[in-house]
Amino acid sequence: MPIESLSQDIERLHAVLVAWHHHIQSQVAQQALNLTDIRTLARLFREHATHAPDLVVQETGSRLVVWIDGLVDSQELTTFLKSDSPDTLDNIGHSSRPVQLWSRVISGVWRGQTAIVTAKKPGAVLIDFAKPPHRDIESPVTEQTIRGPQDAFVELENVKIAQIRERLATPDLVVERLSIGLRFPTCCDLIYCESLASPEVITRVRDRLRSLTLDSATNATRLGSLIRDHPWALFPTVRYSERVDWVALQLQSGKVALSIQGDPFVLTVPATLSDFYRTSEDYNAAWYDASFIRIIRLLAWAFGVMLPGWYIALTEVNPDLISPTLFNIIAGSHTGLPFTPFVEVVVMILVIEVLREAAVRLPKVLATTLGTVGAIVVGTAVVKAGFVSPQIIVLMTFTALSLFSVPTYELLATWRFMSWGVLVGAFVLGIYGVMLVTLAMSVELVSLTSFGTPYLSPLSPWRPKDWENFTWRVPWRALRRRLTEGRATDLRWTDDA
Repeated sequence: MPIESLSQDIERLHAVLVAWHHHIQSQVAQQALNLTDIRTLARLFREHATHAPDLVVQETGSRLVVWIDGLVDSQELTTFLKSDSPDTLDNIGHSSRPVQLWSRVISGVWRGQTAIVTAKKPGAVLIDFAKPPHRDIESPVTEQTIRGPQDAFVELENVKIAQIRERLATPDLVVERLSIGLRFPTCCDLIYCESLASPEVITRVRDRLRSLTLDSATNATRLGSLIRDHPWALFPTVRYSERVDWVALQLQSGKVALSIQGDPFVLTVPATLSDFYRTSEDYNAAWYDASFIRIIRLLAWAFGVMLPGWYIALTEVNPDLISPTLFNIIAGSHTGLPFTPFVEVVVMILVIEVLREAAVRLPKVLATTLGTVGAIVVGTAVVKAGFVSPQIIVLMTFTALSLFSVPTYELLATWRFMSWGVLVGAFVLGIYGVMLVTLAMSVELVSLTSFGTPYLSPLSPWRPKDWENFTWRVPWRALRRRLTEGRATDLRWTDDA
């Protein structure tokens, strides 16, 4: 028999055996746990997890106890095992539930529950002694504020729900627990206020979550990208936050929150463009201070996205649109330099991006030193070396600072990408290029929605009543309505609104 034919027969036999093995496993998973022989059950548990050294299978007389070491509260479990607990599955106490299927027993053990089987009754009981490792509640890292609460979410799902309930202590707060992932199920909570949240938004979020066919929901960012309205859009339409007070405020505004096990960031929807320019500090500061800061953020956005493009358009393509005196100053600063202003801007953008990425990856102490010293040393060195003019250094420093004033990280990445588009448009077509890119950006923004809510609300559609909490924030006495972007069923903050 030829070797090639023998190899093909072996491959076909291997495929048949693998398929039969998966079929047998599937059948066993659906079988009832109807054995009462403790030794046989213990052997089956050990065979099911031959590569799980942390699986503990303990036989104590007529009782079998199975758990994962490190996922349970060992002290509470030891106390329970030493107590005179009954050997039957009835009235066993604690937070427990009876199960009959192998698949549910194994799934519960792998989630940190303890399985107890007795010889007197088929089936098992899952007791919740779960205590998975988690960090303590700390201050927010990505959304720091001067005033207001300073607690951030942690990775443990039950703790996150408790943090929200601490601020919204009402039965009106609904938590729907879903399981996302076919191969590696992950706990996911859909959170909303029943009397405020839009039923249409709730239904959309729930249906999109249930339609996902994933092996596992790895994090909140992946989940949000899969359920949002426009998966390929450059602008974020889902807001992520690690601040408990911000999520609680969003829930009070009628929005829906989504939390996933293992990720400290909670996403809220709907999320419009203006929503990404609000922070929790806006509602902890005086109205005039919050309004001034919001206006500064909008100006910083304009400078960060448009300033490099306008500079290139007015110096390389349309110099006749500026005064001769200003043009002579700009041209004089580039005399003797080997590169054009466009190349200088591109070089400085790359330098800033490299410094930013290095500062993110380095430890905090070194990152601060690199950010300060690196910017000064690199900026001074490139000017003295004759590669970049001092004007470009000032221009790009102000541009970088303006972009970093964006409150949310996901929108910062979008504006950095858009600034490249404006820069290239200005280099190719000058002022017309800037206008065309701006027009395309506006068309994109107008066409976007977030779970049915227009992305540019309250600009488009025009909703003047929402302007009291848009580019500025009126005093609390005048703030009587919720924003319509949250699609709350009741827009009144006060009864006399």
